Amino acid sequence: MCRHNVARSSSRLKVKKMNEKIYEIGFAGRIRIDAHSLNNEGTVGNVTEPRTIVLASGEKTDGISGEMLKHIHADALWQLAKDRKASLCSACNNLSPMKADANKKLQGMKVESALNEALTCSICDSHGFLVQDPTVNRKSTVEFGWAIGLPDKFHRDMHVHTRVASGEKSRSKGEESSVSEQMIYNRPTRSGTYAFISVFQPWRIGLNEINYTYAVEDKVRKERYELVLDAYKAMMVRLEGAMTTTRLPHFENVEGLIVKTENAMPVPLMSPISDGYAKEIEAIASPQNVQKFSSFATLMQEIDKLKTAYPYKLGAQ
Repeated sequence: MCRHNVARSSSRLKVKKMNEKIYEIGFAGRIRIDAHSLNNEGTVGNVTEPRTIVLASGEKTDGISGEMLKHIHADALWQLAKDRKASLCSACNNLSPMKADANKKLQGMKVESALNEALTCSICDSHGFLVQDPTVNRKSTVEFGWAIGLPDKFHRDMHVHTRVASGEKSRSKGEESSVSEQMIYNRPTRSGTYAFISVFQPWRIGLNEINYTYAVEDKVRKERYELVLDAYKAMMVRLEGAMTTTRLPHFENVEGLIVKTENAMPVPLMSPISDGYAKEIEAIASPQNVQKFSSFATLMQEIDKLKTAYPYKLGAQ
C-alpha cells in the first residue's frame, strides 16, 4: 500500500509540474568577473573611462549598466531565434535597434492592429519597442538593473597601449614617423564581485495591452518563454560586452537565487549588495518558489527546471 501511495504522490507531483504556470521570474545574485572592460563611460581624448556608480551611502563603485546587460540578452535571444526559426520582423531579422518602428507593415494601421502585428515578432514581443507612426509602444518583458561592484570587492587599473607600424623601431632618429601609424591610448581593466538583478514577466508574452487579449497562440507563448530563458543561459555563460576582443572577461564564480511567482504577485528582489539579501528574499517568498544556485552549472540546471512550466495567462482558469 505504501508503495502505491508513493507512486500516486509522485504522479500527482509530475502533473502539477506540467501544469505549473509562472507569472514572474526574478534573478538576484553575485558574480565575480576579473580583468574585463565590459562597459565604459566613453572616450575623452585618448583615455577610455570606466563606468562609475555612486551608492546612497556616498560610496563610489564600479558598474555595468542595465542597458549593456539587456543588449547582451537581446543579442543572445536573436541568435537563438534565428537558429530555431522563430518569427522575426524585417528589422529584428537583422538585429536592428529600430525593431517594430522599422516594420513597414505597421504603417497606416490602427493602434490596436499595429500592436498585434508587432507582437508576431519574438524580439519585439520580448524586448519591447516604440513605434512613431502609428504611436504605439511595448514595455519589455525582460528588465535588468545595473550590475554593481561590491564597494569593498572591486579594483580598477588604467593601462597604456601603443599602436606602432611595422618597422617603426628600426627607423633612424632623424626620420619623421607618421602620426597615423602610431597612437598612444589608455584603457581600463576592472575586476570585482558584482551584484546583479533581473526580472522576466512571462505573463506578458504575446499580450496586447490595449485590449488585454493575447495576440499569439499558447504554443508560441511557450516557445518564447523558453527562448527568453535560454537567452539568460547564453548570456551568463559568456557576456559579450565592450572590448571583449582584448579584454574577454574571466568568470570565477556565481551564486544567488531564482525566485518565481505563480499568481499575480511581483517577485521579491532584495539587492545582492547587502550580505543578507538571500535570507530576506527567502523570508518573503514561499520556499517552493525559491531556487538556489552556487555555480554556473547549477544556475544552468535551475533555469532548465523552469522550462517545464508554462507562462501565466490572464483570465485563464
